[in-house]
Amino acid sequence: MYITTADQLKTFCENIQSADVLAVDTEFVRERTYFHRIGLIQVGGGNHFAAIDPISLPDLTPLLELMKDPTKVKVFHAARQDLEILVRLCGQVITPVFDTQIAAALVGWGTQISFAKIVYKALGKKIHKSETYTDWCRRPLSDSQIEYAIDDVRYLMPVYDKLIERLKKMGRLDWVQGEVHAWEDPKTFALPDPYKRFMKIKNLRSLRPRNLTVLQEIAAWREGEAVKRDCLAKAIIRDETLLEIARKAPRDAKALSGIRGFYQKELNKGGASILSAIERAMEVPESDLVELPESNGHATTRGVEELLSAYVQIRSEELKIEPSVLADRKQIHSFVAHFEQKEDMEEHFLFQGWRKELIGSPMYSLLSGKVGLKIDPSGQVRLIES
Repeated sequence: MYITTADQLKTFCENIQSADVLAVDTEFVRERTYFHRIGLIQVGGGNHFAAIDPISLPDLTPLLELMKDPTKVKVFHAARQDLEILVRLCGQVITPVFDTQIAAALVGWGTQISFAKIVYKALGKKIHKSETYTDWCRRPLSDSQIEYAIDDVRYLMPVYDKLIERLKKMGRLDWVQGEVHAWEDPKTFALPDPYKRFMKIKNLRSLRPRNLTVLQEIAAWREGEAVKRDCLAKAIIRDETLLEIARKAPRDAKALSGIRGFYQKELNKGGASILSAIERAMEVPESDLVELPESNGHATTRGVEELLSAYVQIRSEELKIEPSVLADRKQIHSFVAHFEQKEDMEEHFLFQGWRKELIGSPMYSLLSGKVGLKIDPSGQVRLIES
């Protein structure tokens, strides 16, 4: 069903009102805009499935009320970007959520599994993702495009059922909720702090503290403009040009216009604001200038991370899931750094939820010298008391 009118939307939402579980997907374009340009919202509940056209329907209230209903489980595959869209439309976080991609990793089907692969794994059915590069904001959409979009939620329901069955059998159903917990926090979907965006610009360490402060101010201005104009930040001023502006810190329009890569169009539109941002940076007291953290971070004791990585590999084989699901190399490094710098281990990611018992606590015991690793007569590597 392709929904383009308010009456159709109202009827559809009434039909799925009694469903406890909703399958949800979105189609969007985000190539030249700051925010997603939403083209379709697909929803399934019970035996009803539809592709809803948000371009034809400026008022999505009946649907959004269902999304906000805390008694209904919203099922997605690779939910992050879908949730960004829906949180912005709803003005609040969406709960509860179930992500089939995350669940698949927790039952040993592999990390970052595609929807086509998970459908085949769960249902034994091959589907073809032939519309991956469709411009979903262009109208009209063909019947085949609409059917393709609806299939994403039509197959999502039985995939969800299979995963729930497998998670219960393995005693891992609560693991999924732990993995999506961050999505219940509004901060997860808040716009990035504009005053931290300068840290993403390459070669910023070549600047002195005063010029770094200029870079911070003008990068924050650019981020704010990107939000207001709904465009990519680099479409306003490229990073290389922004870095050069920070290096030279021009104080008037003539000097600003002389910087390579800064064009008259932007000088007319934002030149005065850029000069004001530079002026603010130049007035910052010496004691408050930007200071960058050390680039290399904490160097852990040689061999320790390799030991823990070996243990993670062993546990992953025992649990039949990929090692990165338990702990990736970055998390292992962070864990060791926390331990060696005597930071609060209870706050670390590997001490949260199900990971604490399965991987965090044993790794902590290894670091503390309370246990060691041995190879038993069968060739298995096991923990032993020290």
